[in-house]
Amino acid sequence: MDAPSARDALPGEASCPICLEYFRDPVSIHCGHHFCRSCIERCWEWPTAGFACPRCRDTAPERSLRPSRELARVLEIARRLSRGEALGTGEEEEEGCQKHREPLEVFCKEDGALLCAICRESRAHRAHTVLPVPEVVREYQGQIQAQLQTLKDDRDKIQEFRETEMRRNWEYLEKTEVERQRILSQFQGLHLSLEEHSRHLLARLGDLERDIGKVQEENVTTLTKEISRLDARIQELEEKCRQPARTFLQDINGTLSRLVKENLQLPPSPLPELEKKIHHFREENILLEETLRSFQDILMFELPEKMTVTLDPSTAHPQLLVAPDGSSVSWESAQDPPADGPGPGTDPPGAGPGTDPAADGPGTDSPGAGPGTDPSVLGREGVTAGRRCWDVQVAPAGSWALGVARETPGSGGETPGSAEWELWSMGLCQGEFWALTSLERIPLFPIRAPGRVRVALDYERGQVAFFDADKRSLIFAFPAASFKGQSVHPWFLVWGEGSRITLCP
Repeated sequence: MDAPSARDALPGEASCPICLEYFRDPVSIHCGHHFCRSCIERCWEWPTAGFACPRCRDTAPERSLRPSRELARVLEIARRLSRGEALGTGEEEEEGCQKHREPLEVFCKEDGALLCAICRESRAHRAHTVLPVPEVVREYQGQIQAQLQTLKDDRDKIQEFRETEMRRNWEYLEKTEVERQRILSQFQGLHLSLEEHSRHLLARLGDLERDIGKVQEENVTTLTKEISRLDARIQELEEKCRQPARTFLQDINGTLSRLVKENLQLPPSPLPELEKKIHHFREENILLEETLRSFQDILMFELPEKMTVTLDPSTAHPQLLVAPDGSSVSWESAQDPPADGPGPGTDPPGAGPGTDPAADGPGTDSPGAGPGTDPSVLGREGVTAGRRCWDVQVAPAGSWALGVARETPGSGGETPGSAEWELWSMGLCQGEFWALTSLERIPLFPIRAPGRVRVALDYERGQVAFFDADKRSLIFAFPAASFKGQSVHPWFLVWGEGSRITLCP
């Protein structure tokens, strides 16, 4: 195996992190990292909030460029060693025709071979195009020079394309910095909950910045490799043109054929997709600004991550019909309502077994005396962290309730609505709206029946809120609770003829 060259042995620190080539006029900045002077000056051409290091993002209020003369001297020595390894010297010895011992004075274009005067007159070459060596060398050199210029033009185009791409990348990073400052200014002075929302958005922006940085690195690397390939090809052809005639004309047709196949194809730029992401983020940020001017409650509606909920038939009340795909549940009208289920003049579902809602106050009886008391069903997916939400379409007929249920520690119950489950829910029963927990029921002010309800859950803060999803208006929010590290499941209840709940995608 060949020993590595001096160029290959140079460490990665000898390359500029921006252009990925050996340092040219290296300088160090405030954080100690090194860059080409032209590269860092180009990056700092349009600073907005200080001068940030492209490598570690450390920011300084003032621009500081310190020449790295020692590094420049070391790199110059390395370049000399690399050039010394690459140089090949020595003149090719002039040889004559091995058959006739005559000088090789002409070149057969059909056979691509040097000939002596005797070979030229032979039957094998008599009908071929034969030219003097100097003349054919000039002809082929002209062809190669034309292709060489094309390669140089291609290289210049890619270099210009790379510079444009790098500049656009930095412009996008500047735009993300503008968005960062906008977010910080919007959340300044608001209380803790709004600061938490601010960190959430900044984290998303950080992901976008990392995506931009990754795309920049991959894009520059790809373009640099293509430039290096063209440089190597150009150097190869330049060296070939300097070769003696005998060596130069060896496989000249193959060389020309490969040159004809050279066709510059600029790689597709990934930046338009990043621009779409930035534009999409900007649109969301504008929406957030408008929302903050209105009222804080809508933040609970917009920011939670929407989750897919699938109903679990194994937790369903016997008189409920769950769709095979778990997307809806309805009251099975073929059977009579259960004797212990909700009915006219009884408690709202899940609010307790009493017969008079006005008489049973909060905490008088635990809701649902046993499994199967309430016609309800759980969602398969449990939540143990983060903010989540899901939308539910409710039918105008019958009674319904929806919310979340948490199994109490150490219980073995599987049916929500029993004493082994805690509930946070709201719903419609006998034309009245109620907010329901395991211990109390709260009548809600007269509201227009929503067609689509969103349940928003903030696990860490213990918040459960309900919105009219079409109007994006808050219906009710429970005070902060503690879920005690237990899994919280979506919970649904339907009762009465025509009652149906459908999960929205």
